[in-house]
Amino acid sequence: MPSTDKPTLPQMALSWQEEEVHLSDYLHILLRRKVVFLAAFFAVFTLVALYTFIATPIYEASGTLHVRDEKGKVDLLGDLGLSQGSPIESEIEILKSRTNVEEVVRRLHLDWQVDKKSKGVDFRLLQFHSEAEEPVYRIELAGDGSFVVKDADGKVAGQGRAGERLRGDGFELLLTDLVGEKGDSFRLTQRAFNPTVQGVRGTIRASELGRKTNIIRLAYTHSDPTMARDVVNTLTQVFLERSVTLKTQEASKSLEFIAGQLQSVRQDLDAAEKQLEQFKSTSGLVQLDVEAQSLIERLAKAEGQMAAISVRKKQVEFAIESLADALAKGENYAPAVMADDPVIAGMAQILAEYEVQKQALSIEYTEAHPAMQAVLGQIAEVQRKLLATYRSNLQDLSQQYEALRAELSRYDAQLKLLPEAERQLAHLARQAKVNADIYTFLLQKHEEARILRASTMSNIDVIDPAIAPDRPVKPHKKKNLLLGLIVGLMVGVGLAFFLEYMDDTLKDSEQIKRLLGLPILVTIPFLGRRDKESQSRSHTLVSQLDPKAPAAEAFRSLRTGIHFSAIHKTKQVLMVSSSFPGEGKTTISANLAVTLAQTGGRVLIIGCDLRKPALHEFFEGHRTPGLTEVLVGDESFESAVNLAGAPGVDFLSSGSTPPNPAELLASAAMTQLLTDLRQRYDHIILDAPPMLAVTDATVLSPLADLLLVTFEVGRSNQKTALMLRDQLNQVQAPIAGLVLNDKTSKGASYYGGYYGGYYGSYYGDSDNEQQKSWWQRLLKK
Repeated sequence: MPSTDKPTLPQMALSWQEEEVHLSDYLHILLRRKVVFLAAFFAVFTLVALYTFIATPIYEASGTLHVRDEKGKVDLLGDLGLSQGSPIESEIEILKSRTNVEEVVRRLHLDWQVDKKSKGVDFRLLQFHSEAEEPVYRIELAGDGSFVVKDADGKVAGQGRAGERLRGDGFELLLTDLVGEKGDSFRLTQRAFNPTVQGVRGTIRASELGRKTNIIRLAYTHSDPTMARDVVNTLTQVFLERSVTLKTQEASKSLEFIAGQLQSVRQDLDAAEKQLEQFKSTSGLVQLDVEAQSLIERLAKAEGQMAAISVRKKQVEFAIESLADALAKGENYAPAVMADDPVIAGMAQILAEYEVQKQALSIEYTEAHPAMQAVLGQIAEVQRKLLATYRSNLQDLSQQYEALRAELSRYDAQLKLLPEAERQLAHLARQAKVNADIYTFLLQKHEEARILRASTMSNIDVIDPAIAPDRPVKPHKKKNLLLGLIVGLMVGVGLAFFLEYMDDTLKDSEQIKRLLGLPILVTIPFLGRRDKESQSRSHTLVSQLDPKAPAAEAFRSLRTGIHFSAIHKTKQVLMVSSSFPGEGKTTISANLAVTLAQTGGRVLIIGCDLRKPALHEFFEGHRTPGLTEVLVGDESFESAVNLAGAPGVDFLSSGSTPPNPAELLASAAMTQLLTDLRQRYDHIILDAPPMLAVTDATVLSPLADLLLVTFEVGRSNQKTALMLRDQLNQVQAPIAGLVLNDKTSKGASYYGGYYGGYYGSYYGDSDNEQQKSWWQRLLKK
């Protein structure tokens, strides 16, 4: 029986010790995951580059506006050290309002879309309207300025000529300056109005330049630089027009009324003067006496006063209407009519003071706050008093008008006392005089109203109108490529580290050593891949085929490690196993056998993996008969053993697959066979089955002097290692240590190509290195 004083494995999971992390550790991760890193990097960078060079260029046109502070408000707020809530923000919202954008869409016909236009076709679209459910039409040129219109279904909807309005079934179309060859075509679509408005409104950007500069920057982006410019300039024009309309509404109403009165009075004046001249020429009476002339003067004066009062009444009525509307909307408004009245001027001043308080409170409070509600209530109260004052003045004006009417009645009674001819002449002269005075008065009031409207012009000034941009703002090629480079690196690094984090396989020798509590005898480097067309694995027998290879030196190190792991112990029978199939235990066994034979001893390697035999693929020999036939007594050892093809090495293949491999390996025949073979060979290597897959290795372990555990780098995880450790606690043979096998080259990046770099140069590769160019040596380093 072999010695039982084997090392005891830990019974508990060893705690992970904190290790100092160096920059080289992170670099090694990137080297190990270089394929993923480069793939992610190039994928991101390529997508960004494709987008950058394929995307449609977007141009941005911009203009600047200056919002002048309204007279009276800003000075008062500044004197009190307060600032207005933010009039500039209100102007920006008005500028971007849906009403303004709708007008821009109408003026520029942004709901008309022309696409799929043949090369060389040009025209001007002056009018287009459709009531169809699908307003899509194809215009085909028929030559000589004529064209054919087809609807969405391809049916002819009408025929027309350039410069002539075409009215078809549910649509109207007017084209001019049509240029193109016969057969050319283009598509004309009427887009939905409201979505078009929303799209334009969402693209418009308006903001204040700087802080408290009252300068608005208006910008719009579009794929057509000319369209971007036109949208900005048209929106600016609409904004100015609407601002003027809102701020001069009262003056405009007065001006409109006076203009209408002027036209009527002018007609009456012309008629009166003609009648007067005709009467003078027919009657021969050309002048009234002094008394009649004085009476006419008083009559004209009274009627002129009545006309003035009538105009003033209309202005007061307009002021009452505007004030009532502002009161209903909760706005602060003081009419300009009768501003010279002390009572009205005083209430206007009070309104301005309350507006100051409101703006000061709006900085900290909303309109729902009690303090703000109190100020709003005071403003409404003053406006109601102001409204009552205007209504009282309107009553006074009505009374004055009635008094003048009564005075005119007395003057008319005096005129009737004159002789018939003089009375008729006086009547005509009175009409001419009154109309002339009223016309002169209305002209004066018309000019005053026009000046008043001009004085309340918009407080918006255009500083810089938009111009067509020369260069696109999107895509920004340099910026995008730089971002693609940075994001690609970030994604590549992140994905590499994420995969490293998710990869729980054991690749570090120190981790494996801590988990299993076993020494690591050697790490076998990558031996190369088997040819798919070949069934032989003899190329991995590097100890015989290429003794100077780094892997061959690794097996010699394994031989030395086995020797020093049990100096004073028997190590004639070595069992080689692993945790799972495919970890390279048979490769290790075959190369170890050749390496041991190179010291001059006789070596026998036995294929004990009866379930999945592979030993016969490494050496030239037969699979059957083998171990199975020897144990069951069908063949003798001498007839079953094979010459391995290497000096001093024999091998006994597994033979046929039995129905009971574990029982066969644990049989007395197996024990007797190994006892006999100890007398014939210096070293016996048992290529055992995996320990976690089946129990064959466990039942075979009592027959071995030492156990070598093969552990594939980068395959098994921590859980597997702990299961292997528990299984090794049941093995009844001393464990020499672990043999790490870099079967798939995953461990090369962890160990830095140590065997390939160090042993390769030591065994004569330096000459080849010298033959390489300086950049090849630098790249390898």
